[in-house]
Amino acid sequence: MSPIRRRAAAAATFAAFGLAPLLAAATQPDTAVWDAILAARARNGGFDYRGADGQDRKRLAAYLVNLGDADPKAMGADERKAFYLNAYNATAIAIVLERHPLASIREVHGVFDSIRRKIGREMLTLDDVENRLRGFRDARFHFAIVCAARSSPPLAARAYRAATLANDLDVQGRVFVRDPARNVIDPAAGRLALSQMFEWNRKEFERDAESLASYVSRFTERAVGDWLKTFQKSPEFLPYDWALNQP
Repeated sequence: MSPIRRRAAAAATFAAFGLAPLLAAATQPDTAVWDAILAARARNGGFDYRGADGQDRKRLAAYLVNLGDADPKAMGADERKAFYLNAYNATAIAIVLERHPLASIREVHGVFDSIRRKIGREMLTLDDVENRLRGFRDARFHFAIVCAARSSPPLAARAYRAATLANDLDVQGRVFVRDPARNVIDPAAGRLALSQMFEWNRKEFERDAESLASYVSRFTERAVGDWLKTFQKSPEFLPYDWALNQP
């Protein structure tokens, strides 16, 4: 029997018994191009916009096309989450590169709520992508999306992947929380001053823990975490530095 006839016979057998063949979940677009861009330009938690060359821009454009054509609805949960994380960061960088030189991404009118790009077969803004990520009800994603600002979480030097996503988000959380330029956690002085990012998304963090201090304790050293769990006051919030995250 020819291969075509074998496939037809198998399909008929499944249909006769009211069964459907199991289909593998879709994966996000190949991240090799995005990895190459990050390997070349992600430095010290930022992105080297000044150093980006024509090859970087061509690679990024090709990756964005693939993000637009992908079907996240056919992906598993972690694959879809990784897809939207990569899409957010790649899109934010592309928007800046198209208009560089800039002092801040906020110089771009409507950068978060008006500029739309084809992502996952939809025309989405950066805010739309962030809201897709909110749907997973895992506040750790805020440690991974980078809005091209100095006070943003550090840009990971490689693409997010489903297989390593849980660990990657924990690593991002530890790096962000323990950075004294972004958060001041001083048990000796009794002071907790957090990134304004925690204030903006407070409900999500407190949904996942009983308080902001308790949530942050998950990403600190044990002794500091023990102190945070007893912290009863409202934390301070540090001003957000919107200057471009140029290394």
